[in-house]
Amino acid sequence: MTTCRLPPPGAPRLALTLAGSGEPLLRLEKRLSCAAAGLGLALDVEIRKDVEAMGIPFEQTPAVLVDGQLMLSGLPRTEEIEVWLRARIAAFGKDPA
Repeated sequence: MTTCRLPPPGAPRLALTLAGSGEPLLRLEKRLSCAAAGLGLALDVEIRKDVEAMGIPFEQTPAVLVDGQLMLSGLPRTEEIEVWLRARIAAFGKDPA
């Protein structure tokens, strides 16, 4: 298992909601953490397992939401997550939250 580095102290923070369950959710959480740390971001992650109550079809899980908006679904590669995070940083400046 590969390990990823920790974000630097005082790193900008991004609040995310992860929706899903089981191993796919754990794998997505790990990939997000590694991608964010590699870009110098820290994550505030809320995990929700009641995906149907959130209106997300099971087929779209695991999923990443920001402010209730679906951003990523399925199990993207870490490199794809980095591209998404870079775009979010570019759109919102240094504070991607």
